[in-house]
Amino acid sequence: MMIVRLPATLSGTGRPDAVPLPVPAAATVRSVLDVLERRLPGLVGKLLDGEGRLYGYVNIYVNGDDIRQGAGVQTAVKEGDEILVLPAISGG
Repeated sequence: MMIVRLPATLSGTGRPDAVPLPVPAAATVRSVLDVLERRLPGLVGKLLDGEGRLYGYVNIYVNGDDIRQGAGVQTAVKEGDEILVLPAISGG
């Protein structure tokens, strides 16, 4: 299993959530997002543009490492990993 941490704005529950997921074969961040999309329809559209790239206001970390510093959404994930999804929050 792996854990995907979602903020309240994306969790579908109105509160932060830690979603345990089985690890797909040859898993990447993108394949995990696709699994989450089945549970939370519309989630991927809030995180990725039409070409499958992260929106500039979205940060995703695998075990604390920013995926933009590596392979992006093609970053490999494995059993026991933790993915943290953080959209930017603004206000004034």
